[in-house]
Amino acid sequence: MFDHRILRYVITVAEEGGFTAAARKLRIAQSAISRQVGALEEELGGRLFLRQKNGIEVTEAGQRFLLHAQQILTSMGHARDEISSLLGEPGGSVVIGVPPTAGETLMPELFRICGEKWPAIRLHVRESYSAATYEAVLRKELDLGLVHDPEPRDEMLVLPLVSERMHFIAPAGRDLPDRVPAAWLQDRELILPDAAFGLRDLLESYAERNRLKLNIAAAVNGVSITKAMVSAGLGATVLTKSAVTREIAGGTLISRPLDPELNWGLCLIMRIDRAGNRSFSELHRIMVQVVEALSRQDVW
Repeated sequence: MFDHRILRYVITVAEEGGFTAAARKLRIAQSAISRQVGALEEELGGRLFLRQKNGIEVTEAGQRFLLHAQQILTSMGHARDEISSLLGEPGGSVVIGVPPTAGETLMPELFRICGEKWPAIRLHVRESYSAATYEAVLRKELDLGLVHDPEPRDEMLVLPLVSERMHFIAPAGRDLPDRVPAAWLQDRELILPDAAFGLRDLLESYAERNRLKLNIAAAVNGVSITKAMVSAGLGATVLTKSAVTREIAGGTLISRPLDPELNWGLCLIMRIDRAGNRSFSELHRIMVQVVEALSRQDVW
């Protein structure tokens, strides 16, 4: 049987491309690593590495072992953090995936409040769109995720945060009605993401319900670029109001809600088997607090 040290040795040898480099990084004797890896290979009944003059080559068995080793170490880290948080103050590393717009709106306050209340929690943020975040949480590559309208699954806990109202976004100075008719989506040139993104799917469904066709002038898979293009007068788009708060304040963009109303639910997701982690629960409470405060400020 092997422990976490030998798993770390194997991973480091593969990452560094050899035993000498691994020993240097781990600050232990090369002979110790070679002896431990050799004993493991004997126990497994085959080679994980082929020793060569210019380094090592990872065998097929070695590649498979690396996948398991990384999963085991990740699970051990999660278990340590979860039990520690249950026995004492919430803490440990928490990796959260966020979409660009919601991340820009929520993360600064989340970091500030979390740092003041629970300094032992170490937050790591990865920006990605809802579909990628959802899959990463399922695979345990992310601990938490902020996603729009996630699909229900038995292994996923979905905690609604806010229903975001969608707005028609145009360059500042344009004359817009208080509520923009759905028909404008086919009468104006739109800058939208391509079909692989949730926002596009949301708008296509909305257009179908209202018996109209989207007039897409450009497919852009980036919120910041989309906003820049709209500011430059190259078209209009549809986003949440929170996505353009700074631009509205800066006088470069204007927004109006769609008519009929279109909403996009923002939720916090985590795996059911990790729902008992106290750090996750505290972060959920903080998110609810931040969302309520921003709603009072008419960000949503």
